[in-house]
Amino acid sequence: MKATLLDHWRISIFRLAILYGLVFTIGNIALMGLIYWQTSSYLVHRIDDSIMTMSGNFTNLTPEQAKQQVHEALQFDLRKSNLYALFSSDGSVITGNMQSLPEHVPIDGAIHQFPHLGIPPYLSSSNQSQRIDGLARARFQRLSNGSILVVGRDFTQLAEIKGIILRALIGSGSAILIIGLLSGFAFSIRPLRRINAIRATSTKIMQGELSLRMPVSSRQDELDMLSGIVNLMLEEIERLLNEVKSVTDTVAHDLRTPLTRLRLTLYRAQQLPSNDAQHQLLDSALTETDSLLRRFRALLRISEIENRQRKSGFKQINLPEILTQILELFEPLAEEAQVALTFEGNCSRTIYADPDLLLEALSNLIDNAIKFTDIGGSVHILISEPNGVVQIDITDTGCGIPPAERATVLLRFHRSMSSQNHQQKEGFGLGLSIVAAILRLHNFGLEFKDNAVGTHVRITCANDSVQNNG
Repeated sequence: MKATLLDHWRISIFRLAILYGLVFTIGNIALMGLIYWQTSSYLVHRIDDSIMTMSGNFTNLTPEQAKQQVHEALQFDLRKSNLYALFSSDGSVITGNMQSLPEHVPIDGAIHQFPHLGIPPYLSSSNQSQRIDGLARARFQRLSNGSILVVGRDFTQLAEIKGIILRALIGSGSAILIIGLLSGFAFSIRPLRRINAIRATSTKIMQGELSLRMPVSSRQDELDMLSGIVNLMLEEIERLLNEVKSVTDTVAHDLRTPLTRLRLTLYRAQQLPSNDAQHQLLDSALTETDSLLRRFRALLRISEIENRQRKSGFKQINLPEILTQILELFEPLAEEAQVALTFEGNCSRTIYADPDLLLEALSNLIDNAIKFTDIGGSVHILISEPNGVVQIDITDTGCGIPPAERATVLLRFHRSMSSQNHQQKEGFGLGLSIVAAILRLHNFGLEFKDNAVGTHVRITCANDSVQNNG
C-alpha cells in the first residue's frame, strides 16, 4: 500500500519532527534577526562616529582652508572609501570625489544616508567602472560663505555584510525547515509500515481469521504495547466466540441424529393403518421434524462455511453463466408465483470464486425475492462494471426490508417484520446468514440499497477476485 503525505502526517513522529523544525526555525530567525539588528546598529554607529571625527577636522576653517583640507584628505585616503567634497552654494562641485549633491538631502549638519556608486567588498580600486550601486553616509554642512562641505564614508561594503547576514538568516531557516521535513518523512516510514501491517492483520481478522494476532516487535514501544493489549482482547474474544460456536455446532450436530431417528419412527408409524385424525397428526409431526432438521442443517452449513472448509473449490468462473443457470432454475417458480423474472447486463471478466457456494448464495437471494413479491410483481437481476468494479444488483417489488432492520437482517434467526406479515410461508431466519457467510468467505461486499418499492440487494465483488478475460 503506497503511503501518501496524509498518511505521514497522521504519524505523531512526523508531526513532532515538523513541529521541532518550526520551533528551531523560529528560534533561528529570532537569533539571526537579533544578530542582524545588533550588527547593523553597531556598524552604523561606528561609521557615524568616524564621520563626525573626520568632519571635526574642518571645524573653524575658512572656505579656502576647507578646500585645501579636502585635497589633503583625499590624498591620505588610500582605500578610497571616504567621501570629501566641497560644493558652491548653487550645488556646483568645487573639489572632491563627488560629482554632484544627492537629491532630497537636507543641508542641516546632520548625517544622512543616500544612494552612491560604491566600492564592492571584493575590490579596493577607485575605478568608476568597477563601482556598483551602493549606499553612503555623510554629513552635509554649510560654510560661512554659503558653500557646502560633505564629509562621509562609502557604506556599500557594510551594506553587503548586512545582506550576507540576511541571506544566511533565510538560508539557515529554510535548511532547518527542510531538514525537519525530511527527518519527519524518514522517522515516520517505519511506524507507517508497522501501522499498515496492523491494518492488514485487522482486515483479515474482520474477515473471520480470529486466530491471527497483531504484530509485536522486540522494541516494546507504544505501538507494541497497544498491539499487546489488542492481542489479549482478541484471545478473549476468540475464546468466547469459540465457546458459543462450539455449543451451537454441538447442539446442531448432536440433535440432528435423534431428530432423524424420530422422523424415521414417525414415517414408519405413518405407514401403519390408522384413522384420519392419527394420519393428520403424524403428518404434522413429520412436517415439524423436517423443519427442525432443515434448521440444524442450515446451522451446520454456516459453521462449515465459516470454518473455511470449502476454500479448495475456488476457481475462475464466468458470472453470467452462473446467473443463467439460476435463471433457468427459478423461471418455473417465478411463473408459478406470477412474478416476472428478468436478467440483463454482461461481465467481460471472470470472478475467482467457488461456483457452488456462489450459486447457493445467489439462489437464496433470488428465492427470497420471488417468495416475498406479490402476484404481478417483478424481480430484476443486473450485472454491471462501474469504474471497473463488478456488481450484481437484485431488485424486486416485494414487501422490502425496513432501513432500521438492514443492520440486523443478516443475523442468525432474525426475521424481518415485513416478511413475517407476508402471506407466504415465513423462513427460519438463516438464509441470509448463509448468504453473508458465503460472501465473507469470498471477501465480497453485501449491502441493502434504498429502493422505491421492494428490496434492492447489491453484491460487490472484491477487486483481487476479478480477472480480465483475454
